Amino acid sequence: AEITIASTGTVTFAKQPSFPDANPRQSNNYIYNGDTSVCQRAGSVANIGNGDSGYHVQDRWYVQEQGTTGGEITMSRATEVPNGFQYSMKFQCTTTESLAADEAWLFQQRLEGQDLYAWKKGTADALPVTLSFWVNATKTGTNIVRLYDNNNTRHIAKSYTVNSSNTWEYKTITFAGDTTGIFNRDNATSLQILFYLAAGTNFNPDGGTLATSWAANNAANAAVGQVNNLDSTSNLFHITGIQLELGETASAFQNETYGENLARCQRYFNKILVGTGGYLYSYLLSANSSGGTYLRNVISYPVTMRSATQTNTQTGAGSSGTLVGVALEHKTVTYVSWQLNVTGAGHYSYFSNGTLTNDSEL
Repeated sequence: AEITIASTGTVTFAKQPSFPDANPRQSNNYIYNGDTSVCQRAGSVANIGNGDSGYHVQDRWYVQEQGTTGGEITMSRATEVPNGFQYSMKFQCTTTESLAADEAWLFQQRLEGQDLYAWKKGTADALPVTLSFWVNATKTGTNIVRLYDNNNTRHIAKSYTVNSSNTWEYKTITFAGDTTGIFNRDNATSLQILFYLAAGTNFNPDGGTLATSWAANNAANAAVGQVNNLDSTSNLFHITGIQLELGETASAFQNETYGENLARCQRYFNKILVGTGGYLYSYLLSANSSGGTYLRNVISYPVTMRSATQTNTQTGAGSSGTLVGVALEHKTVTYVSWQLNVTGAGHYSYFSNGTLTNDSEL
């Protein structure tokens, strides 16, 4: 730029350099682990069936079976992928499901209400959201995705069609904004994104009407038209590149580095490994005449967890003491306790060749 000052001439200023955004990788995707790569619990789990609802393989992805189901599946992280992706989430039917009226199979992700205020839900300015993903299924036909407002017991459901068997297809689904019911301002479940694999007639009645607009929850219009992806042991169902964003148009999937993806998932579940040759020591520095005492080690979590109320488990070996449990303290550290049945100063216990898992899932 140039500035002329009276008659003394022209002063030229160099253009200042532009600086990058301090957080250039801020995600527009509300889904966690949408590329299905993070699997802290296991790479594959077989015989998931009646009574096995829970988190099994991919972090943040909850498998739910309703009713007394007879089918079973194997869930895994697979390398069958569309171009540009590394992994997919795979469901393989290993025992067929004939579906009584009250039975259903689905997988879902649960989101905290405090993360969803940009949706403006429950106001006149409520915004639409768009879900996009890649799917590859053996069974062709209609499948259902449903949003469930856990705070206000409201829902909306949309269908998508698998057109070609065992072929990767890209799908986008837009859900209208909801002017009724505000999400809670807390770290509990406010929204569930539900992908159906199969649904009995309580959810999928003949002649039923799918709830394609926001309405009070009604199971009878939750999954109308859903095919049974578990009616043959030849059936496979793969999904990856799952993205949920504000607006009516899907954008290209926003890839994160593995480290970024893992850190986001560790807010809900993390695993601390103590491998071969690695030890956590505790020392008894003073005598204990009763013949026993507790020792503690402070373990820092890799990230701040969602809640101080957690489920903590441990495996591993100890020396002169026995590992007896984890005392929950708060979101950033925990205390691992040992019971020592010895007396005198200088005794110790250690923990090795195992894991500490810390679960704060929704």
